[in-house]
Amino acid sequence: MKGVILNLVEEAVVREHGDDVWDTLLERAGVEGAWTSLGTYPDDELPLLVEVGAQLFDVEPEELARDLGRHAAQGLAQRHPEHFARCGDTLGFLRTLDDVIHREVRKLHPDASPPRFSFTEVEGTAPGGGRAMDVHYRSARRLCWLAVGMIEGTGIVYGEPTEVRHEACQLDDAPHCTLRVTTRTG
Repeated sequence: MKGVILNLVEEAVVREHGDDVWDTLLERAGVEGAWTSLGTYPDDELPLLVEVGAQLFDVEPEELARDLGRHAAQGLAQRHPEHFARCGDTLGFLRTLDDVIHREVRKLHPDASPPRFSFTEVEGTAPGGGRAMDVHYRSARRLCWLAVGMIEGTGIVYGEPTEVRHEACQLDDAPHCTLRVTTRTG
């Protein structure tokens, strides 16, 4: 896992709970926590932080991962506004993940293994006048709840109320997660 994601998680925890809580989380997880944004770190560190953090904050791990994902997406938008400026909305941005953003990541960091995304357009208008698209998430890390939060956070960046519903999940032995993403403008 690239350090930038771990850095964004650290920023979210520190912003919401403070440095002392972050230090407690690192200590309980037995994780050093000294990540550079371009470094590559063991894949188990983030799930371990989520598991220990969920116990510390008395929430479900999925809820914490989702919340951290929302913060991470907004942090990425601050760090890389050019990626978000290319697209006019949430669904447009999501369509760029594999072909633009993750392609650049793999070009700059050949050791990176970002998740894979594919998409199925949902015909017609979603209930309430919104637009919908199925996002198919594949990753050996199986961090689908972080991905859900990052999609919701992308909606926040674009000012679009965004709902993400799991239609199928890798955690339930599906070959990939299918996430129904519905956005509404204004």
